[in-house]
Amino acid sequence: DQENVLSSGWSPDGSLFALVGTRDVVSIYDARVKSPSDWELLFSISFDITLNTLCWGPSIKKGLQYLAFGGDDKRATVLEIRTFERTWEEILGIPSKSNINDLDWNDKGLLCIGDDDGVVSIVDLSYLKSGRAVNEMNYNWQRQGLICTMKLTRNLGRNAITSLRWLSSNAVRNNRNLLVVGGSDGIVEIVDLPDRR
Repeated sequence: DQENVLSSGWSPDGSLFALVGTRDVVSIYDARVKSPSDWELLFSISFDITLNTLCWGPSIKKGLQYLAFGGDDKRATVLEIRTFERTWEEILGIPSKSNINDLDWNDKGLLCIGDDDGVVSIVDLSYLKSGRAVNEMNYNWQRQGLICTMKLTRNLGRNAITSLRWLSSNAVRNNRNLLVVGGSDGIVEIVDLPDRR
């Protein structure tokens, strides 16, 4: 379904597999059967941009998943996927000043976004862990996601952030938020972010 796959990932419960490639399509498969040749394509969503990266959000309720992706349109897009209904909805677009190279979403609900200008944006989307579909919520959740943002910069404008990974909260003592950040400047650093709660 794709040419030159640029990013792929399993949903937290292992039931779905998503990938993006040079065809500018997000492909989402039902991966509950053993052989990939038997996976069913659930969604093939086309966009008019190059998609570079994707990541899954934490899953609380069976049949309700969140997927973020980004690329050359200078925004991270968050989809809500309701597998029982076989529907998806774009629920949030998070702007960036430059192209997005990498994303990672931790199990606490923090989404980090790395871009071409050396900026890491961190957005608190923990309210999506409520177990309710967005269309069942009031719209204060949108404002919450937009005001709970933190930005980190490194060699602004001279460095692209190319790799981001959260350390699982199960592996960290004292409930810390550790984020590994790598860039085109050749530096890899571990950032210890304060817990916002």
